[in-house]
Amino acid sequence: MNCRSTLVDVAARAHCSKSTVSLALRNDPRIPQPTRERVQACARELSYRPDPALACIAAHRWRSRTTPSGSVVAFLTTNHSSNILLDAQALVGAAAQAEQLGYRLEHFRAEDYQTPAQMARVIQHRGIRGIIVGQLTREDYVFDFPWESFCAVACSTGFYKPPLHIVMPDHSHAVKRAFTVAHERGYQRIGLVLFDELNAIDDFDKVSAYLYCQSLLPNQSNRIPVAHCAPSDGAAFARWYGRHKPDCVLGLNPLVAWLLKANGVRIPQDVGFVSLMSSLELKPAGAAVNATLTTTDHCPELLGQTALEQLDVMLRANRMGPPIQPITMMIEAIWREGCTLPVRNDSPNTQLRSYRGPGEAQPKVELAGVDQATLSARAAR
Repeated sequence: MNCRSTLVDVAARAHCSKSTVSLALRNDPRIPQPTRERVQACARELSYRPDPALACIAAHRWRSRTTPSGSVVAFLTTNHSSNILLDAQALVGAAAQAEQLGYRLEHFRAEDYQTPAQMARVIQHRGIRGIIVGQLTREDYVFDFPWESFCAVACSTGFYKPPLHIVMPDHSHAVKRAFTVAHERGYQRIGLVLFDELNAIDDFDKVSAYLYCQSLLPNQSNRIPVAHCAPSDGAAFARWYGRHKPDCVLGLNPLVAWLLKANGVRIPQDVGFVSLMSSLELKPAGAAVNATLTTTDHCPELLGQTALEQLDVMLRANRMGPPIQPITMMIEAIWREGCTLPVRNDSPNTQLRSYRGPGEAQPKVELAGVDQATLSARAAR
């Protein structure tokens, strides 16, 4: 039976110490690149594979050598033009996970620095090697930030996509699920409202999912074009709503609900509503919440937590710089039942070839005074 190759075997083949081999296999910059390449070649020749159990012990020892307050990792954010911190909840999740793994998270705001290079110098002088990147609203951080000097993971995409591994919400799944549930509850003319000022790159995922769902509708006259308007342009929104008369609106965020209200549209009496984001921070100042919105929750805290976990792996492997082939990890949204998408009993439901994820069950419906059997019976009419 063949014996498993060890670090000692690789060290003997490469004519160096075991510690040098360990560092070289993790691409530690303290080892000269020719030495790293020689050691890695020897490891391939010996078919060396790290032992997972020993790797866990090594990771624990690696973290225990940090300072009492923990190794510092940075969370880089760029605010929206309206001064909203888009990554507030992701920052909370990343900070909590950092504490669990022995790190300390520090927030770096692009607004506090004149250029991306200036921020990078400050981070480097602090001895920080790991960065989580929030939703970028500035293009200069994509091209001018020295990503090659850091281990970095992006948390969501924002308006510009950095050249990094990305953890982001599955926007396509969220739209498909919202559309399907709305149709199953009797809504026929389902519209999608996005904001053109954001111009986020993930809009493509939302629109393509929406058009796919529309293509399954048997009645083509119920296929409504996507509304792209600015949050402040109530007139444009009113024209779209008046022309197409949707009976259900899938809105980018809660601001769309306030636009409907401002135009005299009652939710849910006149139109059903689903917010594709759950943040109630995105509403006009002084706007009152009259109902709990039905939403698809993108779990931003989980996004931050997962990004921190991925960064931890990269730091221990010393994977510096942009990856040759960036990987995108998508997290499915959770359906949050509210009061804004009741089952309709005035319109017969036409069966839609509904989208379901692998093993995904019918979303649980919880509305005051109406049980599941009643809802199912109404939806089947």
